[in-house]
Amino acid sequence: RTAVGGVHGYLGRYHRQVAALPEGRQREFMGWAGPGLGRFSSIGVFASRLLPGKRFRMTTSTNGSMRAIVPIGMYEKVVPFDLHPTYLLKALLTKDLERAEQLGALELDEEDVALCTFVCPGKHDYGPHLREVLTTIEKEG
Repeated sequence: RTAVGGVHGYLGRYHRQVAALPEGRQREFMGWAGPGLGRFSSIGVFASRLLPGKRFRMTTSTNGSMRAIVPIGMYEKVVPFDLHPTYLLKALLTKDLERAEQLGALELDEEDVALCTFVCPGKHDYGPHLREVLTTIEKEG
């Protein structure tokens, strides 16, 4: 992935932390068929769930293509706000401005949906979608 762009894509003088991950370009043939002893899952579908102290080497790989939003309750577990994250994220992806505004998009920033991006089984990056919706709402008044 690249920087988001414009002012939001680069470090400023008040940033205190940088995270660097190796680029995950290598593909694993039929990786979905294995037990997943070395793979992380926030849902716990791999056998690595049985090894609670295991540390994983994270990369930027999405391990496959984009998928649909799957409402299995993962977003509700990681969002600290009192809102309906599944419906809000659907509104962001479909660019439904009125629905996103009703569900609380104006109270959020890109960092607020970062954990939703991390646990998303559909592999969506919600930060740029939120920024696009907020910018459109600002332009339209």
